[in-house]
This record gives sequence, structure tokens and C-alpha cells, in this order.
Amino acid sequence: MNVWILCNEGAGRGISVDDLQTLVEQAGHTVAGVAKRYDERSPLPNGDLDVVVAAGGDGTVAAAASVAAQTSAALGILPLGTANNIATSLGLTTRIPELIASWSSASRVPFDLGFARAGSKQWLIVEGIGGGLMPAGIARVEAAHQQEKPSTPAAEVAGAVRAFRDALADLAPQPWTISIDGTHMSDEFLLVEVLNIRSVGPNLVFAPDASPSDGYFDVITAQESHRKELETYFERRIAGHDTRLALPRQRARQVSIASCTEMHIDDERVDTCALGPISIEVARAAIAVLL
Repeated sequence: MNVWILCNEGAGRGISVDDLQTLVEQAGHTVAGVAKRYDERSPLPNGDLDVVVAAGGDGTVAAAASVAAQTSAALGILPLGTANNIATSLGLTTRIPELIASWSSASRVPFDLGFARAGSKQWLIVEGIGGGLMPAGIARVEAAHQQEKPSTPAAEVAGAVRAFRDALADLAPQPWTISIDGTHMSDEFLLVEVLNIRSVGPNLVFAPDASPSDGYFDVITAQESHRKELETYFERRIAGHDTRLALPRQRARQVSIASCTEMHIDDERVDTCALGPISIEVARAAIAVLL
């Protein structure tokens, strides 16, 4: 198979580009190109590709998904990051050499993508978009990493969960106006999440039943009445226990959010106050993932 590789050598469980290329070629594939970074200004890879490979964490997968969406190539995921929310949602837990060897016979599973728009701006969504707790927690994690970077991926996830718990303690509900497939609601929320997969951030499973192949987002909300449930979830996660959240959930193909607040789009924080309402739409089966 002809493959193009996007490899983040600095990912939590990173691998060098040279070592990865060797593994891919030893499995009988042809490497058409390798990149260490890709964004909207980068040219698309040349040539007839069978697979666009994302070797890294969720940010790398999202960038590679953008390439796959603009070509006919399938997306192959090698989960080398810290949280690996996207790979986990797909059940990709096999060792890297075995994943590479499986590409030739793997199934092409449809994977939805989302597109968010506000004014002249547009964003691709692979994991989810939302506000309240998530961007507050991301900001805490980023501030902590400026002081000291965790030594292992497990320590990084654990530290991030603690940061989200602390962010929740300081968080006040904010007013939101949300339209879900044309049905409007206005209220105050601690958390609003429009999710394509089951988890975001440091493996926070806010939508346990979400599927990236069903043509719908899962819209998750939490109000002040859900604070204790969220606190218990974080404390149990910190203690190393499996636990499950059951926050209010609605399924939707189109969502509009209006709130003067900071939001996250996948792992990027965006100030929406100057942008106006954000419209979000699912693109069903936008790409195929190798499983």
C-alpha cells in the first residue's frame, strides 16, 4: 500500500520518523512521503495514496484526518500520544507493528467529522467542541505544564484529571443559548459539549455511548445540579477507579451555540465573544478509518 505518514516524534509515546518508516517498509508498504507537521497552509501530499497515517496523539490524528478528507485515502492511526481519545473510541489498542501489518486486510470503517463555522472562520472537528469546564481545564493543564512537564504519559493524564477537578471547583455556571436540530434552549451550564467521540481531554468520558460512525453528535450538558456528580467522577478517576457519568444527552446533526465565553475546538481554545454564534454540522462518513 502507498502510505503518507504524519509523525509527531514528540508525542507521549513517540517514535522517530526513521524507525517508523522502517517498520512500515518492513511490513511491505511503500512510503510515499513523511511529514513532522501539517496545518491548513501545508500543501497536500502528492501521488496516489492508499493510507494517510497519523503517528502521534489526538492532535496528529486530527491533522491527518484533514488530509484524508481531502483525498480518497483511508486514515491509519498509530496511537502514540498521551490520551489517545480517538484511537480509544475506535478500540485501537493493538501494538504498533501489528497495526501496521494489518493495514492491507483492515476494514474501512466510516468516520464522521464535524465542521464549525463562525463568521468567516471554519474549523474541522474530530473529537468535539464545547465550553465551560473543558476550556477551563485545558487552561489549567497548560499553565501547569509551563511549570513542570510530567515525566510519563500516565503521570500527565493523572495530573490533567486533577487540574480539571480544580477547575470545576472554581467554575460558575454561565448563560448559553443552544439550538439542537432547530430546538432552542437557554439556561446556565457548567459544561456544554458537542462530541463526535466518547471522550475528550485526559480521557474524560462525557459521552459513553457516542459513536463516530452514526451520523450524529452527542450533545452533553451539565448544570449546577450536576456539580456533585462531576466532582465524584474526578475523585474516582484520581483514585484509579473505573467510573461512569450519566449527564443529560441529546443527539443532533446540527447545533448552534451562542455564548460570550472561551470554547475549545478539539484541543484548541478559542475566544468566541468577538465571533458571534457558532454553527456546527456533522459530515457523515467524511473519511474511512482502517480497523
